Amino acid sequence: MAHDYSFPQELLTLPIADRIAYFQQYTMAHPKLLRAAEKLKNAIDEPAFFSLIFLFGPTGVGKTTLLRRITQKLLASFQTEMELDKGFIPIANIEVATPEFSNFDWKDFYLRALGVLQDPCIQLPGSGRITNLKLKTSLEAALKHRRLKVFCIDEAQNLSKVASGRKLRDQTDCIKSLANLTGVKFVLAGTYDLLILRNLSAQLCRRSLDIHFERYKAENEEDLKAFRGVVQTFQRHLPFEQEPDLLQYWDFCYERSFGCVGILKDWLSQALATALLEGAKTLTLSHLISSAYSQEQCMIIVNETRLGEKQLEFTSDSSALRIALGLESHQVSVTHNASQTAKTQSRRSATSNTKPQRRPVGGGENVG
Repeated sequence: MAHDYSFPQELLTLPIADRIAYFQQYTMAHPKLLRAAEKLKNAIDEPAFFSLIFLFGPTGVGKTTLLRRITQKLLASFQTEMELDKGFIPIANIEVATPEFSNFDWKDFYLRALGVLQDPCIQLPGSGRITNLKLKTSLEAALKHRRLKVFCIDEAQNLSKVASGRKLRDQTDCIKSLANLTGVKFVLAGTYDLLILRNLSAQLCRRSLDIHFERYKAENEEDLKAFRGVVQTFQRHLPFEQEPDLLQYWDFCYERSFGCVGILKDWLSQALATALLEGAKTLTLSHLISSAYSQEQCMIIVNETRLGEKQLEFTSDSSALRIALGLESHQVSVTHNASQTAKTQSRRSATSNTKPQRRPVGGGENVG
């Protein structure tokens, strides 16, 4: 009987390492990724009003995948121009290293940036002894010479790891200076720890743009439907002789990935490796359980994620701003807030008799 595989059938005859590599390299264009990618692409294509673009999201949501996708699309769109000018690089990416001793290493940053721009100065003898100022000047020249459109910094939350709070503004000022002097847009992608760098000055607020790459949320039915679709797509691309039925465990998949596609994929990659090494014909619930984050680990990530999401929540209550501008008095604001609180309490009391329920593992419904 012929099988309709979503992956190349010859994978089943290849070594385990090749089958694992296939799944690890597989990416899907799911709704949250496409939405964030569209916002980022528009921000890059728009006139140079925003010099800094902050891309926030929880750990494991897929920010690195998004940057890779944008890079591929931008390189493809400039392919003809790049063939005519071999020195032209429209987009470049680096990952910021985690600093030692809570002290961000600018020299390491400059050397990495010059490396991806293929600058010859880093190949000179004694380049490691060049001062930070000279490296910064070299980077400015390289950005102009390569006619870069956008420079992406992944794991940018590491920029905030400095010994003292007064140096935080220096971090963004340095990046903003590079952007202003070269005309290059900088994308700072990172976890919610990056939020501390977001609004350090009025000028930074004016010249920067926020993009929130969100996870799929259980309280949103459309999100859950999309997440089930993600689970189903992944199960079809797991290179097993017998396609696993992960969809019946979609709620457990959500529970231990909290709606982050990157975490889900890494988890499934590990479960895939475990199953293949066992000689299993398909992926089972036991493989999922043995490869999942513990509940304690999940709670740490969930709490950090919710804290970051709360900071990015839109609020319609502008009373504090209006008071600061002199548009209304404090007393008017107090009366308004009391009214809003009363309405909220009334809604809560109406639903206070609803008893919480927990779905059993594997009790989810199929994709609609």
